[in-house]
Amino acid sequence: MHKYSKEIPFPETKFFTSIAKLEEKEDLDSVQSIAFMGRSNSGKSSLLNALSNHRGLAKVSKTPGKTKLINIFRTKVGFNLIDLPGFGYSKASHKEHKDMMNLLEGFLNSWKQLKVLFILCDSQREFPEEELSTIEVAMEKKIKPVVIRTKIDKLNQSGQHKVRTEMEDAMNEIGVPFRVFYISATTGRGIGELREFILETLGIQTNVSKVEP
Repeated sequence: MHKYSKEIPFPETKFFTSIAKLEEKEDLDSVQSIAFMGRSNSGKSSLLNALSNHRGLAKVSKTPGKTKLINIFRTKVGFNLIDLPGFGYSKASHKEHKDMMNLLEGFLNSWKQLKVLFILCDSQREFPEEELSTIEVAMEKKIKPVVIRTKIDKLNQSGQHKVRTEMEDAMNEIGVPFRVFYISATTGRGIGELREFILETLGIQTNVSKVEP
């Protein structure tokens, strides 16, 4: 059973709309937005469900890489959470992978009110070079890149230390520090801290007092 963290109350979040192409976004990008990207099976849906404390918000597919739409969720205080299509799944063709990367690049180029790009990576896997390049691209476009290493509960202490060292090496390679969260949607580890970071970054205050988990 998922034990979602409630240290930091998060604004009520509901599904808003989906788009298949960036040309369909109309004025959706006029609202403050944060986006989540990651390879298929990186845990994006589980993270969105944990953030919102709503297990059914984002559907967790049994077939990784199936979702090709840009899914937009909106909070009651008016900012968007954007779930970008997963990419890099082993069963995807080269063309599908290229299309996904083109979509991501177009998204970063055109989404006007994108404040943060969350880059998810399963802690059980090495951090890919492609994601490292995405961090640099986001920085160039003045978008805050934030790495989320998911499923951290699957690792022992030695494994967790290795992941942290890996991220330090990545920062050294880029030459600029960036924020990293170590998250478990299953146990709730790091979820409250991530909620607080999002609200502070967007300059949003809630009237709800803190609730103990």
